[in-house]
Amino acid sequence: MNFAETPSPRSDARDPLYTIQPYAPELLPAVGAPGTGGVESDEYYLRRKRSPFGYSAILVVVIPVETSGPASFVELMQEIQAGFGRTMVHLPCVFDVSRQTLYNWLNGEEPKPTHHEKLRQLANAARFFTETRFIPTAITLNRTISQGKSFLQMLNEGADGRATADQLVRIVYRGNAARFKVNEMLKGRQGRIDEFDIGVPHLNEDV
Repeated sequence: MNFAETPSPRSDARDPLYTIQPYAPELLPAVGAPGTGGVESDEYYLRRKRSPFGYSAILVVVIPVETSGPASFVELMQEIQAGFGRTMVHLPCVFDVSRQTLYNWLNGEEPKPTHHEKLRQLANAARFFTETRFIPTAITLNRTISQGKSFLQMLNEGADGRATADQLVRIVYRGNAARFKVNEMLKGRQGRIDEFDIGVPHLNEDV
């Protein structure tokens, strides 16, 4: 066994800090050797080749967050309720069902497959009303939009909800602008034109 003497500033030979200590070069692990609990197997050296520092590469698997699927029928009904408000009571004619049926859907009952697409289109229309801050009324929902048909009739026949809602909003705003212009012209005269006189449901307002 090799021994190496360390300088001893003190002459106290009984102090272990200043006595001759054995030289053991293999006490510390070599760089790249297995750590505590490591095993020098073939697999270990195989992994070691992949890294200059003796560490094996770690495969990190990132599981993507599950994206939300199509909206449930309850969610669609909630959008419809938000977009139509109190006029929701006029919507059963879109599906040819009772008013109670709509509230059953809102409470979790699944509609028949024949109603699914109309429900989605009605939700699209409600979303458009919400985005444009348009508040539909019973009168506007029954206004003629195209070919003598009202908003509700067109949705009943399977029309695109968002496009039909856009048509309705444009017609209502155009009618309001015309009414304002006429009222300005008639200022100071007796009698004013009421909104019922402009764009009543029986008129054909193709756009």
